[in-house]
Amino acid sequence: MSKLFSPIEVKSKCIRNRVTMPPMVSGKSNPQGLVTDEIREHYRLRADAGVGLIIVEATNVDESGRPWSQGLGAWHHDQIEGLTSLARTIREAGATAAIQLVHGGLQASPSISGVSVVGPSTVPHSADSHQPRSLTATEIEQIETRFADAAERCVKAGFDAVEIHGAHGYLLDSFLSAHTNRRTDAYGGAIENRMRMMIDTCAEAKARIGDALLICRVSLFNKTSERFTADDFRTLAGGLESSGVDVLHLSTDGAFKPYFGGEKTLGQWAKAMCSVPVIVAGGLGDPVDAERAVAEGHCDFAAVGNAMYEDPHWAEKARGALEA
Repeated sequence: MSKLFSPIEVKSKCIRNRVTMPPMVSGKSNPQGLVTDEIREHYRLRADAGVGLIIVEATNVDESGRPWSQGLGAWHHDQIEGLTSLARTIREAGATAAIQLVHGGLQASPSISGVSVVGPSTVPHSADSHQPRSLTATEIEQIETRFADAAERCVKAGFDAVEIHGAHGYLLDSFLSAHTNRRTDAYGGAIENRMRMMIDTCAEAKARIGDALLICRVSLFNKTSERFTADDFRTLAGGLESSGVDVLHLSTDGAFKPYFGGEKTLGQWAKAMCSVPVIVAGGLGDPVDAERAVAEGHCDFAAVGNAMYEDPHWAEKARGALEA
C-alpha cells in the first residue's frame, strides 16, 4: 500500500492522505483581494483529484503589505464571505482546507499599497528592491495582531488550518535573516531575537483559532550565506513547536539534499528536533519521489508544487501509478 496515500491524523483532524498542495500564488483573485469563481475552480479541480491537504495561496493580512495586485486578502471582514465559499469548495471535495497568511514586508509593492516598504532594518530585499523603513516595536506588535485577526477570520470562514508564511524573504523571514535584520533591540542579533516576531505571531494566531491547526512555513535555502546552523534550526523548530505550531512546513531546494554538512535531509533534521508532523516541498513532482520522501521518513506530508500547478489531476494520476 502506498504510504503517500495513507491517512494521517493531526490533533483531531483526520487528513485523507499525505499529498499536499503547497501555497502558490495564482493571480486569480480580484484587485480587492476577493475570491473569484476562477480561483474556486482552481482549487476544486485539485481537491477533486484527491489531494489530502490543500494550502491556499499566500493571503495578505495587511492591505499595506501586499506584494501582488491580484492576491487574496483576509485583512477585512468583507473578505470572509468569499473565503467561506472557497473553504467549502475544498472541503466538499474531501480535502482538508488550509490557507497561508502573509505580510509582504520587503517584497510588498508601494505601487499597490501606496505606502513605503517596511522591514526589520533599512536593508532592501535585493539590490533593485525598494528601500525599506525599519519597523518600530509598536508596529511589529500591530502586525502580529493583524496576522491573528486574519487567522481568526479564516477559521470563521471554515478553514481547517492556517499557515503562517515565515519563508522566502517576506516579512517574518526577513526578521529571521541575519542579512536583512540588523536590529540591535529585542528583535535583532541572536537567533532567539531574530525569530521573535515569527514565534510571537504564531503564538498569537494559535490563541485565536481554537481547534484549527496552525502550520508555519520556513525556508533555509535562502540563508546559505549566513551560515544558518543546525543549532539555529533546532532553536527555531523548538520555538515554533512551543508557540503552538501543529505542523512544520519546510520549503527546500531539494527534499533529498543533505543539510548542515551531514547526511540527513532537512526534513530528517526537523523530525529529530521536534515532535510535530513535517511537510517538505522541493522537487517532489515525480510520484515515486513523493512516495519515497514519506516512506523513508524525510517528511510526513509531501508537498507537490509546480507539477500540481501545471496538472490539476496530478494526485489522481499519482495514485494510479503507485498502486498499479
